[in-house]
Amino acid sequence: MRRVIGIVLALAMLMLAGCSGLPMSWEKPRISLAGFTLKDATFFQQRFVLALTVQNPNNISVAVSGLDARLSVNGIEMAQGVSNEQMTIPALGEVTLHIEVVSNIAQLVKQLRALKSDEAPTYKLTGRIYLPVKPDGIAFSKSGDMPPRDDWLPKNLRF
Repeated sequence: MRRVIGIVLALAMLMLAGCSGLPMSWEKPRISLAGFTLKDATFFQQRFVLALTVQNPNNISVAVSGLDARLSVNGIEMAQGVSNEQMTIPALGEVTLHIEVVSNIAQLVKQLRALKSDEAPTYKLTGRIYLPVKPDGIAFSKSGDMPPRDDWLPKNLRF
């Protein structure tokens, strides 16, 4: 019986120690889309680089060990990617993280045909940010409006 109680106490202490890595009033980082550029394109896939602003609303620095992101435009998933770039977000500060994402030609053509020249498409950025103290990651989701396609899409790709 003492052995069982000892094991239960040891497990409880391990669980409490695991929770001690984050302060009680800790807030998750805020992530938003800062921009994107076309890196390269082939017939089957396109590679974009997303620039993400990652803000730390906490008064302690936060180490980031990776990121998994998906970008949807007008409700259709366009691109996805992962990054193992490690960085530290300063206390009450922000950093810009670049992540390479991949899209395929079918998704891109479908989106380009659906976009009207004077209409601002909407986007939704979702994913998980990974911290050493939270190995299963923290989910994030951010929505917003993109500029109208004539502001960023080259003329030779307009339909």
